[in-house]
Amino acid sequence: MVGRTPRVPHRVISVAAAPTDLPPPDPKEWLDIIRNQVDGNEAPFLNGLNRWLKVSWSDPSSDLLGVTRFEMDPNELMRRRRMQAPSGPVHIELHPILVDDPALLAHTFVHELLHAVGLTDHDNRHASLTETIAPAPSLADSPVLMRLRSEVLDGQEIQVWSCTNCGSSWKRTTVSRPKRCPRCARSTVIPHEASSDDDIEKLS
Repeated sequence: MVGRTPRVPHRVISVAAAPTDLPPPDPKEWLDIIRNQVDGNEAPFLNGLNRWLKVSWSDPSSDLLGVTRFEMDPNELMRRRRMQAPSGPVHIELHPILVDDPALLAHTFVHELLHAVGLTDHDNRHASLTETIAPAPSLADSPVLMRLRSEVLDGQEIQVWSCTNCGSSWKRTTVSRPKRCPRCARSTVIPHEASSDDDIEKLS
């Protein structure tokens, strides 16, 4: 059974990352914090997890920031959950791209640890606990998210927007389509095929 990080963009697209010689983060401190935030019913695998948990860096070619893998199949895992029994071996892998982004590393690690202790669903409770314990960094404060955003933008088919009202054209700087023209504030934005003769502006 696998849990994957959804809160921030969890796929690493094609950003290159080198292997790291640094040890993976120690879960003990985070598990102590989690213990104070959850009850036994929602986190049945918490007690004794240190015995079963393995944490390692994933292969740099992985397209996931974090992943939690239980050795037991889903049916057996649910049975153990109902019985408040140990989960058996569980493995968390973290992408080495996170080494240089401590806040995103913490957010991703806590997300996966919550899966490991028994909150296996991606529901509001899981999301709320992750944000409470290790909030996701803002885009501006996260070098990894900035790199991922750049990769996403570079891969978009539409690279330039135009306004049919005032005639302005500007380079794409957001993943979503702009609702209004940044110059005239009209909602008359359409995709634009840029050419060498265009006067393309970068408008904020």
